[in-house]
Formats: sequence, C-alpha cells, structure tokens
Amino acid sequence: MEYSKHDICLVNFNPAKGGEMGKLRPAIIVSSDEDNALLSTVIVIPLSTEIEPDALPYRYTLQSREKLNQDSDACINEIRALSKSRVKERLASLSKEEAVMIQKALCDLLGN
Repeated sequence: MEYSKHDICLVNFNPAKGGEMGKLRPAIIVSSDEDNALLSTVIVIPLSTEIEPDALPYRYTLQSREKLNQDSDACINEIRALSKSRVKERLASLSKEEAVMIQKALCDLLGN
C-alpha cells in the first residue's frame, strides 16, 4: 500500500482496550516518509465524526473531502503507533495549513 505523511487512510484500530479508540476508522499518517519506508509500524492520529468545537490542542476539525465523506475531528491526544498491516485504503490528504496546525497542537500536548 502506498501512502505518505499527512495522508488520511482507513485504519483498523481493533482490538481496542480500555478507553482506546477502536473500529475501522480514518486516521492521519504522521510518521515521516523515511520511517514509513523503513519500519513495520506507522504513527497515526485517529479521526472521529463526533465533533468537539474549539478543542485544540486535543482535537482539530477537518472538513470532508475526496473519500473522507464526513467532517471529522483529528483526535490528536489519541496518537498511536500501529502495524502497517492495519492501514487500508487512502481516503484523502491534509492541506499544508492543516498539517501545520496538527503538528503545533501535538507539540503543545507534548509540552514543546
């Protein structure tokens, strides 16, 4: 499967444990293209159609586009590393502005 950093892909998050997000859902690939080529895992931020307005740095709302059929929140605080075998089809990609906003929110969460 071909995908790049900032692509939005369908990802299988099952099995989930505790309060983790589960099921087959879109997610943003945030690991670098170099890491994606070398490693057997990929770092993703899951999306949810439950929109929580003004929730930065925890969530950032994305508008529907291409094969992403619904507006969705990027659940930045739910960032996860998963096996590449969980990544399914590519749905869309982020704009440069969205990528910058999500990266900034992630840095804010990590205290940088």
